Amino acid sequence: MSNSLVSLDTLYARWEAIDSREVSGDGWAAHAALLDRLAANRYLAEQHGWMSCALERLDGGWLRLWGVRPTGTERELIPDCLAFSR
Repeated sequence: MSNSLVSLDTLYARWEAIDSREVSGDGWAAHAALLDRLAANRYLAEQHGWMSCALERLDGGWLRLWGVRPTGTERELIPDCLAFSR
């Protein structure tokens, strides 16, 4: 599976399935894929003018990337990089 072609939510679902032993797989590789995607999301968001980008841990352990749109004033969830490619 190419991690660049699946959504962030799909990467999280894969990591959780491995973590809960619902499926077999390399949990570290799944976690690394998540971190890589979040780093790519931050890079692309900053290239598109987002400011104050920061990772925050949600309940349940998920990391989400937040920032302020170039035209905004409030912090919001930065979309997955797949949204930037559309």
